[in-house]
Amino acid sequence: MKQNKIIIIAAMILSAALLTGCNLDEKVYSTTSPDTFFTSENNVYAVLARPFAHWYYYVSPGRESYRPLELSADEICCPKRGSDFYNGGKEQQLWYHTWTPDHSYINTLYDLTLQGVAYALSAYDDLSALDYTSFGLSDKLKEQHLGQLEGIIGFYYLCGLDAFGGMPIYDSSSDGVKPRSTEKETFDHIESLLTDAIAKLPAKASLHEKQDGYLRKGSAALLLARLYFNAEKYLVDRNSPEEVADLGGVDYFAKAAAICQDLIDGKYGPYEIEDDWTSVRGFDNDISAEAMWNTPCKTNYLDNEMWYRYVMPYNANKYFNIETYKQYNGYMLTPSLNPKGQLYNYKLGNTFSHYNDQDIRKQPYRYLGNKKYQGFFLMGELVNEETGESCLGNREYAGKTITLVDQVARFSELGKKYATVDDLTSTMNDGEESSGIREVMWPVPDQADVDIRWDPDFSYLRYTEVYYTLAECKMREGDKAGAAKLINTVRKRYFANGVDPDPVTADNLDMYRMLDEWQIEFLGEGRRRTDLIRWDQFTEGEWWDHKPTTKKYLNRFPIPTAAIVAAEGKIEQNPGYSSAVTE
Repeated sequence: MKQNKIIIIAAMILSAALLTGCNLDEKVYSTTSPDTFFTSENNVYAVLARPFAHWYYYVSPGRESYRPLELSADEICCPKRGSDFYNGGKEQQLWYHTWTPDHSYINTLYDLTLQGVAYALSAYDDLSALDYTSFGLSDKLKEQHLGQLEGIIGFYYLCGLDAFGGMPIYDSSSDGVKPRSTEKETFDHIESLLTDAIAKLPAKASLHEKQDGYLRKGSAALLLARLYFNAEKYLVDRNSPEEVADLGGVDYFAKAAAICQDLIDGKYGPYEIEDDWTSVRGFDNDISAEAMWNTPCKTNYLDNEMWYRYVMPYNANKYFNIETYKQYNGYMLTPSLNPKGQLYNYKLGNTFSHYNDQDIRKQPYRYLGNKKYQGFFLMGELVNEETGESCLGNREYAGKTITLVDQVARFSELGKKYATVDDLTSTMNDGEESSGIREVMWPVPDQADVDIRWDPDFSYLRYTEVYYTLAECKMREGDKAGAAKLINTVRKRYFANGVDPDPVTADNLDMYRMLDEWQIEFLGEGRRRTDLIRWDQFTEGEWWDHKPTTKKYLNRFPIPTAAIVAAEGKIEQNPGYSSAVTE
């Protein structure tokens, strides 16, 4: 696939798109032809790369299309911090499930989903009409490229089905505006696209083959497993969100399990669970044995920096001993402790407390040099051990060393607004700059290694998902011992000498333990909302400062008002949301 060339072209296209801005209202049609554009194989790869460059932006943690998926669930939150992060109430609307069809983050998610489909269809139309042999390329490579495009179209539609329900199904970039298809029609379309892609795509060639941002048989197969894994919720008719889906006698959990077992058996190429958890997220994680679909990142090339920007406290660069960068002091782990330091008794949320105290991830992040690091969190007093420099506050704790706590409360106002700790409240309105443990999703080097700062990829699909999906399927069919064995295969790497003090067992594995395991393994990776919905906990679960709504129509986001207006009556709103459209 000429990996380096593909990544370079993708980076150029994405960089150009980001520099010129993204017009979400544009209609993307095929504007090239073999006669007017294709003069070399570079043109072929440029066209192929466009929908994948869009994918890099679309799934990047921290961006607007990511926020509805995480900030509406129980593991990550973004409280108002004094005068910071009220942001028009957008984060709070996601948290309290009070969003409307005009919520800008949801609008962006919808727009970018269909824009991804449009880019991929445009590329498919162009490449399917092209004679590859005229550029010295084989028909087999053409088949693989078309498989790539079918796979990523299936991916975008899968995301649309997950977020909004049935989507308008387009077969060509020249199609006019279409109405929404049913959930079942959308599901079947995704299934067909991914099945065709699996047949055409190459398998991963070697265990540590470089992941270049493109699909392989294994990654497309895992996307198909995701479709089946959540079929019970995807196939609920939008007009009857309270009813259980009629699956027509098909056991979709069994279908998901079969794919996962095939992946473990090597049918789709070689993958392994890494012994060292840092290699999965580290500076060279593009060659990890677990990498199944990564967003390629490289410093000054494809900077994967949005998560750092929105999570890290002001002046966090002093703690990391690296040059300054944008630090907005926003997202944090949902607190485990009340203002008095007592553990909340909610079964959901309480994110940091779900990590065992002996888990080697549960320690302050520290860069050790030579691409090595330890710890997964910013926590406690933020003082660099080597330099002695502190992360100082800019707001309530201006000039003072920040100490991050697993709590949300206005401790800075004790003795002023609040007489004692007993008087403190803990809500989405009560954050301050020291509130919340922060996830270091990717390692940050020090200044000596600044050139590799953004080198870690985001592993959108990791092989661990195969194990956890199969485990939950086994659990649901009554094989809790088999499920526990799969989860423990992953868990042991997080404990000294592989000795887990609290392994999963047939006796302790229930819905909440399964959700805990999904949470601590895939924290912040954009899947939490989907996992909660699968277990009927998204609208009915309770966690810190979030009460159950029991309104199952909220399992789907609304169709943006702007999309309904633009479709001139061809697109209808999801039930439960206002259908009023204003000019």
